[in-house]
Amino acid sequence: MKILSPLAALTLALGLVQPAAAQAPTDVFRGKTLTIYVGLSPGGGYDLNARLVSRHLGKYIPGNPTVVVRNMPGAGGLIMTNHVANVAPKDGLHLGAPQRGVPFEPLLGQDSKAKFDSRTLNWIGSVNSDASVALVHKRTGIKSWKDLRNRDTIIAGTGVGTESVVVPYVLRNLMGLKFMVIAGFPGGSEMNLALARGEVDGRGTVSWTSLKPNYREWIQSGDYIILFQMGLRKHKDMPDVPLVTDLAETEDLKRLLKIQFTAFELGRPIFAPEGVAADRIVILRKAFDDAMKDKDLLLEAEKSDQEVNPMSGQEMQDIFKEIYDTPKDLIARLAAASVEKADLKILEGAAKGGGD
Repeated sequence: MKILSPLAALTLALGLVQPAAAQAPTDVFRGKTLTIYVGLSPGGGYDLNARLVSRHLGKYIPGNPTVVVRNMPGAGGLIMTNHVANVAPKDGLHLGAPQRGVPFEPLLGQDSKAKFDSRTLNWIGSVNSDASVALVHKRTGIKSWKDLRNRDTIIAGTGVGTESVVVPYVLRNLMGLKFMVIAGFPGGSEMNLALARGEVDGRGTVSWTSLKPNYREWIQSGDYIILFQMGLRKHKDMPDVPLVTDLAETEDLKRLLKIQFTAFELGRPIFAPEGVAADRIVILRKAFDDAMKDKDLLLEAEKSDQEVNPMSGQEMQDIFKEIYDTPKDLIARLAAASVEKADLKILEGAAKGGGD
């Protein structure tokens, strides 16, 4: 075996080490700013959730980058998702936090305005699975979901094509619930104000994880009636509130609703665009998983009534594969039920609709 001189050995060692050092994770993120883009207006549940993550994620990323949140409302998160997927640099420093229904937008086929494939986005994780509820003010006289079949009920919605507008249409077209939608509210805060003022009868979807901490008095006062919850499992806080999938009268209908409400299992999704280097995705996913166990994050979440029931990025990736493998005839039926147009009016600025 040839013995190298000390100088040659040192030169060879440096030659081997330098490329690895140039790719070290600390160099990728050190001194950088990582931005989480929220596709909804400030102050809502998605925004608060992203800010919770931003305050703790950086400590688990090698190099400890600064993590900031930037709001980019529009079409319930679709504009932001299209931006992060196609325009933002693919360097691992630009993440998206869309409304949970946005990743299912491409299922609408040619009617979709999505410019991404949810199966090829890099899902980082979700802080919690979520339950959403439909509620009305007691002044309507509505006492049960069954009453929705007997009278028109005016519902507040955000941008046309977003969950807050699409879900009421799906339930109207598949279950005969007489929802009528006013679209174009900028976000959850504005929809809730309209409901309190009597400008609308209720909301077709509102996240329990947003309603519970921020509008606790609504629940306690008895002025608002929760009609049903949406998701795949009942929330532990609402054992007596019916699950919408259990209201389905046929197995086909139950399967369609399951596809529609799988989104709620994703809760608060966070993704990186397709094309980010695989090793950076590994780093970001691990950092997210570690942050979800951080005692300071858990304490902060508890104090602000935010639930932490995380889903890993890989679990999310698997869910999207399963959903997108659904038979096309069922997807087509669901897409047809999702076609909507605001019944009453679309408020000025509807394209900037948010959620929660």
